[in-house]
Amino acid sequence: MDALFDAYVVDKDGRGIVTAGLARRPVHELKSPGALIRVQYSSLNYKDALAARGEPGIVKRFPHVPGIDAAGVLADDPAAGPVLVTGYGLGTEVWGGYGDYIRVPDDWIIPIPAGLRARDSMVLGTAGLTAALSVDALLQAGLDPARGEILVTGATGGVGTLAISLLAKLGFTVAALTRKPAEEAYLRGLGAARVVAPADGEVSDKALHKAQWAAAIDTVGGEVLADVLKAVGYGGAVAACGMAAGTRFQGSVFPFILRGVRLLGIDSVQCPRTVRDDLWARLAGPWRPSHLAGIERVVDRQDLGPAVTALLQGTRTGRTLVVVTGETV
Repeated sequence: MDALFDAYVVDKDGRGIVTAGLARRPVHELKSPGALIRVQYSSLNYKDALAARGEPGIVKRFPHVPGIDAAGVLADDPAAGPVLVTGYGLGTEVWGGYGDYIRVPDDWIIPIPAGLRARDSMVLGTAGLTAALSVDALLQAGLDPARGEILVTGATGGVGTLAISLLAKLGFTVAALTRKPAEEAYLRGLGAARVVAPADGEVSDKALHKAQWAAAIDTVGGEVLADVLKAVGYGGAVAACGMAAGTRFQGSVFPFILRGVRLLGIDSVQCPRTVRDDLWARLAGPWRPSHLAGIERVVDRQDLGPAVTALLQGTRTGRTLVVVTGETV
């Protein structure tokens, strides 16, 4: 194989100025022990966008290659079939999926199940796994379609988009919360029964709101999560999986002790391998979203800059597939 490879590299100079763009790097700089994977596709997640800006909470050292998702083939055995890696330390602790190659521990690597192509697995990626974990948590909490509406916040983002599609596929009635009224047709096309604005959630200082939702998947955190908890009905649950709106929120114990609401934490980074295998099998089979082509936004790795800006500004919808060495179409 080549001694050098192309990667989207984030670096910082002696003056503290962060730059990002394509560069050639020696393969020996992939220092993590494990298998070498030839990357075909990756995706753009909120964490990747922060890494592309050199966010110190994400980037541990420079130079760095972002990309918390990767799909491709084993460099020494491509005939073994396509594989994927999401989470763990990919794109944070070790160089990520925006390089031609990644090197990761063997137990991070999941064979892509029949029913998904490599590019499909990256349209899903961490966002798809997170959405599946959230839906599964609600099911394990006893939620079923007869209980009523499920609210999904951050509805036009990657996790929100896929959560709506999954819930609708499983027969749930979904309300999509968004600050983008122009995207109503898009959200209804994914399966949302209605689209609501944050103001419709009776945002106030009250300890409780009128019960509106049987459950919720909150992808943004912050005070949005606090208000969602106030409006979930008796015995309901909220799966919390995001922090774009903030890492802190203020609330009271009333939703928990007066309505028995459960707050379910969702972690897609270190969740057990057995859970990953099970959910990826579902995503390739009975849970396969019906709208993958409709939510896919394709960008070549060398053109990531504008997509990163749009994601951080909140103007990008759906899922961004990053073409690394795979086919564009």
